[in-house]
Amino acid sequence: MASRLKLPKERNFEGPAPAWKRLVAFIIDLLVLDFVVVLPFRKVFARLVPDTTSINSIYAYLTARPEINVWLTFISVMVGILSIAYFVILEGRLNQSIGKLVMKIYVKSMQNNITFWQHIVRSLFLLPVFPFVLLWLLDPLFMFFTASNQRLSEILSRTKTVQNYVVM
Repeated sequence: MASRLKLPKERNFEGPAPAWKRLVAFIIDLLVLDFVVVLPFRKVFARLVPDTTSINSIYAYLTARPEINVWLTFISVMVGILSIAYFVILEGRLNQSIGKLVMKIYVKSMQNNITFWQHIVRSLFLLPVFPFVLLWLLDPLFMFFTASNQRLSEILSRTKTVQNYVVM
């Protein structure tokens, strides 16, 4: 009986990933990065900076020892570079990071195939140096003011984060 019914086939299409899915995916990625990238540097950081809760005492300690600032900057940049590598490698191989994989969203180029440089540009906001720190605020704000929910770095890299939708 069911074989005689002429039901329409389901159709799939790509559309912008919702902002909430992107946020959850990014939080998952931050947790992975914290465990894989930041954790190994915690012991070095603990040796460089005294264990105190007073910002004034940390500031006084760091101003008295400028060589420590150089090491802290180096560690920060290394964490940023390794974080970029996380996204570039995973999104380059799978078009998804671990967070995106869990949330069933992925990265796609607005041109043909996504390139290595497109992955780099879309991840530059992770560098903890000026002017990239400005992107910590500007980059996600663009999502709420564009019709396709694109971040500023996605617009510049000509990429988008999408998901598959099914219509019956």
